[in-house]
Amino acid sequence: MTLSFRIRHGLDIPVAGAPDAVITDGPPVRRLALCGPDYPGLKPRMLVDVGDVVSLGQPLFIDKRDPAAPFTSPGTGRVVAVNRGERRRLESVVVEEEGQAGAGESDFESLLPEAIDSLAPDAVAERLCRAGLWTAFRTRPFSCVPHSDSRPRALFVTAIDTRPLAADPRIVIKDGREAFEAGLRVLSRLQPQRLYLCTAPGWPFEFSPLEGLRRAEFSGPHPAGLPGTHIHLLDPVGADRVAWHIAYPDVIAIGRLFTEGRIAPERIVALGGEGLKQPRLVRTRQGASLTELLEGSCTEPAECRVVSGSVLCGRTAERGLAFLGRYHNQVSVIPEGGNRHLFGWTGLFPRRYTAAPTLLRQTGHRRKAAFTTAQNGRYSGMIPMRAFDRVVPLDILPSPLFRALMVRDTDQAQALGCLELDEEDLALCEFLCPAKNDYGTALRINLDQIERGG
Repeated sequence: MTLSFRIRHGLDIPVAGAPDAVITDGPPVRRLALCGPDYPGLKPRMLVDVGDVVSLGQPLFIDKRDPAAPFTSPGTGRVVAVNRGERRRLESVVVEEEGQAGAGESDFESLLPEAIDSLAPDAVAERLCRAGLWTAFRTRPFSCVPHSDSRPRALFVTAIDTRPLAADPRIVIKDGREAFEAGLRVLSRLQPQRLYLCTAPGWPFEFSPLEGLRRAEFSGPHPAGLPGTHIHLLDPVGADRVAWHIAYPDVIAIGRLFTEGRIAPERIVALGGEGLKQPRLVRTRQGASLTELLEGSCTEPAECRVVSGSVLCGRTAERGLAFLGRYHNQVSVIPEGGNRHLFGWTGLFPRRYTAAPTLLRQTGHRRKAAFTTAQNGRYSGMIPMRAFDRVVPLDILPSPLFRALMVRDTDQAQALGCLELDEEDLALCEFLCPAKNDYGTALRINLDQIERGG
């Protein structure tokens, strides 16, 4: 039986520059990286130095709290940089591919479906850790990589994406259909109490029956495609109730690991935004250098901002972080803003978007709009708005929660549901907020404090 949910609270932002639904080969990329900010709470211990030769799948560093689940190299080559930020926080470990073998292991035994069905949970976890794919899982609460000794109570596979300019997951899954089905079979061997496949309506694939797997359809505006929405509606979490989630590209990679016996660092990424000459879907590598990936693709490189991920909750690609994020399936390129418009509030600019259409913008406000990096607001104290309630489909009170987050009242924040949230769940509220408060960062500060026992 398929579960169906209609999301009525949310907002689809009509950003111009959606990618074509055709997969093409991207330009060759030599520099690959693992980025520290992708892993909240990471306490790294480096296993390599600059100049070391590494191979695909070789551990680059470990988390001191879980040495059994290493963070592995996305390619074969030489470590050319270990970038650090403030207080020596790890930003990225950069590997430049040289096409030579290193000391790591990248070949595994390939298994038939019957052999996968007989695997023990510990055997599955051990292979995923060795291949560096254990880090594909994330938990709620806290959005951290789960400990390698733990097992999921509820596991969510996200095969829907409603972020602006995102690719249709069905196109990507069609390209790796057999691997995706094998990946689902592998995940079932972790023996979660509940395994959910979250999709959009019109799911075109029929897989062999898999015990314990339930499909849930979500329709409606963004954030209908976020794992936070799925977990809240299907199996809410709390301080003593943990759920895991994993994205569809990693399920494909897991399937290839077990059926083909190899680590598959290939990714299909959506390149979108008005700053691109030709928005499209490209094949590239996990952790690819965005400078190399976008070379010659931007209309005016000096006047555009490159974002790894969505325009709502992505990360600016600059300096040591100019690489594809571990959990990002898209790259957004939008023009830099900052120019002020006389009487801009009057609605005399039809391509400027407003979530609450006024005056001339009331007609045709759903057309694709010209977005820039301009915030169209200024920083001030928090302003409670009914608009927050219109874009948050979760059963929470946004304005009281934001107050608690801003003053770091962790007890009140927990009572108001912060443990169910991730930064991306608050991105629409940040977009609408006239005070331009960074609620996502405030949420992360509170979650880190709660995790430490504060």
